[in-house]
Amino acid sequence: MEFDGALEEGLRAFDAKIPCPSCGEIDLLAVDRASQLTIIDFEMTFDDSLLLRGIGHFDWVVRNMPNVRRMYREQVVNFSLPPRLFLLAPQFSPLLRSVARQITRPQIHWVRYHTVDASGGPGILFEPVADE
Repeated sequence: MEFDGALEEGLRAFDAKIPCPSCGEIDLLAVDRASQLTIIDFEMTFDDSLLLRGIGHFDWVVRNMPNVRRMYREQVVNFSLPPRLFLLAPQFSPLLRSVARQITRPQIHWVRYHTVDASGGPGILFEPVADE
């Protein structure tokens, strides 16, 4: 939540650890510059199940949109747009990327992250993943 704009300019997280029955918790919910709802899920290790979890969260949000609207009525969200999905991990396997190329909906934004030692202390470097 403290890295507003780090993944994408104008992206602002507004809730974390949202219970999602049968899919585990949604790590973060955010809105982008266009006020589009954005689901952000991440893994700390190399784990191909991130894709299943992310798509499960997307499906849950879409199927429960009236409840999501009520939960976040104080947020400025354009609910006429479909949610976006960001998946973050230190690495994505070739198998995962191969399977992901076949998924047309939702559009998935893949981001690798790396921890770095900076002069002010440890930091995180986000690297968007282009089609590989």
